[in-house]
Amino acid sequence: MDEACIDLNVKRGFDLFDESDRGAAIVGAALLEDTLATLLKDNMSSVAMSQKQVRDIFDLSGPLSNFSAKISIAFAFAFIDKVTFNDLQIVRKIRNSFAHSAGKLSFADVSIASQVQNMYCFRYAKDQLPFFSSECKLMVDEHGRSYGELLPFSKAAFSIAIQHLQTRVMFSSTIRKMRQDGIELPLRFIVFKDIYDS
Repeated sequence: MDEACIDLNVKRGFDLFDESDRGAAIVGAALLEDTLATLLKDNMSSVAMSQKQVRDIFDLSGPLSNFSAKISIAFAFAFIDKVTFNDLQIVRKIRNSFAHSAGKLSFADVSIASQVQNMYCFRYAKDQLPFFSSECKLMVDEHGRSYGELLPFSKAAFSIAIQHLQTRVMFSSTIRKMRQDGIELPLRFIVFKDIYDS
């Protein structure tokens, strides 16, 4: 696959850019899993359950000890929408591919790149990466300046999609509640109009 590349210096601040491909997949999934755990804990009754009981639910042998369970429960209780659920499942599969691969796997591999492109959040990420070379040459900015450090486009898109997905997880139920309550979607949330309209 002829993998597009982007300059690493253009979007500094996304920690996943600095990770290896395996690290980006595993750390990205861990960030989302932590966000889901926080969402679920915040919605548990602090009156009915002690802190230890809540911890036990998320511990190694607890019912919400793994990423898959957290995704399913968040969706079952309508804390996340269907699009977010699907993207989280893709991230989980990508994470598993990297975690269980004995060989060298990268975001340039067709199987991984196609999964990234199947993410709804890929559309958002792609819009955030307007300047990339389709031939992995040096990236050029809008002023014609080139940069030396290149990053595969699918890894860059995945890294940005993770952050976007994290925000979707945090605000999905709030945005849908706005719609139910007849509150207009604030302009700063317009990127989440699909949640509001669902």
